[in-house]
Amino acid sequence: MKAPVAGAAELTFDGAGLVPGPASGRAFQVDARCLEGIPVAGAYAHVCALVDPAASVPFDDPAVQQARRDAYAWWIDRLGAALVCISTLALDGSRYGGAITVTRSPAPWREDPFARIFPGTVLRTGVFCAVPPPAGPVIERYAGVAWPGGTFAG
Repeated sequence: MKAPVAGAAELTFDGAGLVPGPASGRAFQVDARCLEGIPVAGAYAHVCALVDPAASVPFDDPAVQQARRDAYAWWIDRLGAALVCISTLALDGSRYGGAITVTRSPAPWREDPFARIFPGTVLRTGVFCAVPPPAGPVIERYAGVAWPGGTFAG
């Protein structure tokens, strides 16, 4: 994987765990704010991604756009104060590899709109930091950074 673009950080998923930075497993670019600051101990991460390197979808795919719209429309509100952070998992500026939703307590993961694209795995973690929910609704991202980081147009 190339070095993450500005505003992104590398996150590695091996199917059973998450590690910030390079490690054994599949590398993704995540919104860097999710890894900057004071980590929330004992959080729950719903990782909607696969370790298969062929598993990717263009960010412009209607399913990805609809999942982001649903995240804005009701998923973030549904999580409320339990939300720690949310980010897509980018492979590069044009390919979606998955998404991650991190919460302080268990959530109704079956409702996660990103799980319609790739199935989710729930992990306990202590590496993610609280990030204010993104403002929305946003139509497109321009910076090639994992959503919701980067620059957007409405």
